[in-house]
Amino acid sequence: MNSHEALLERFSQFYLRLDEKRLVDLPEVYHHDVHFVDPVGEHQGLAALEAYFRHSLSNLSYCHFSITNMQQNPQQAYVCWHMTYAHPRLRRGHVLNLEGVSQLRFAEQRIIFQRDYYDLGAMLYEHIPLLGQAVLSIKKRLQA
Repeated sequence: MNSHEALLERFSQFYLRLDEKRLVDLPEVYHHDVHFVDPVGEHQGLAALEAYFRHSLSNLSYCHFSITNMQQNPQQAYVCWHMTYAHPRLRRGHVLNLEGVSQLRFAEQRIIFQRDYYDLGAMLYEHIPLLGQAVLSIKKRLQA
């Protein structure tokens, strides 16, 4: 197993059991100068990433990831994932699903760059009363 395969295994295990207690493991996965980008925003550095995760997880009652595919080369990897999550104010706290992809770049046997691609509407907006109906209506119109 090369160093990137070991890192990707640590990454997978970190997200498999993601909760606030796991945030102490961030330095094992992420470089101290990590640049993390997702549809919500950008976060520079390990402390900022930890604060973002802590805030996000504090609002969820459940969060679980499964890795569905992984492609890598010496400089980077692409990881396809499936997230199941529950938020007490979205769909009355029922478990929801989201598909996404993470682009990862490496430095010093850690992840120094991560960009997550996913549909923020499917994750959040579609599940908010009234707003969700409007988003889904717009999507239907665009499909016609």
